[in-house]
Amino acid sequence: MSKKKWKIEKLRYSKHLLKIANIILLNRFDNLLYYVDEYFKTKDIEPLHDVRIALRRVRYNMELFLVCYEKKLFMRLYNKIEKLQDLSGSVRDLDVFLENINSLKKDNVAVSEELEYKIKEKRNILQEEFEKELKRFIKSRTLKSFYKIIS
Repeated sequence: MSKKKWKIEKLRYSKHLLKIANIILLNRFDNLLYYVDEYFKTKDIEPLHDVRIALRRVRYNMELFLVCYEKKLFMRLYNKIEKLQDLSGSVRDLDVFLENINSLKKDNVAVSEELEYKIKEKRNILQEEFEKELKRFIKSRTLKSFYKIIS
């Protein structure tokens, strides 16, 4: 018998569980929005990493509480979070790749300038896409609607 993703057998909706879910998710979304704001101030690597961690925390906490919310709105929000997490992960992967290239260069290993240029170019394209989606997300009706529910 296959298990359904997120399904926790003995977890059932209750007003008490909903209250707990609202507290936790409000905290996670508040943290995410704080880190998004910090990221847009500098667009540096560390604030990007903080946003990525906050996205993961929101997403994985949401998975626990699917039973508490209207599924259509919940899944629309969840899918946006998942997309942002994937995009931020792609940017972060290239940041790590560039850090490794710089480390190799410090060890006098020859690294193709063209390769480094292409990686930076790809990173910039992904970062622009991530930022566009992030701005769209924080202004979305979906987020605002969910915030009303959990506040």
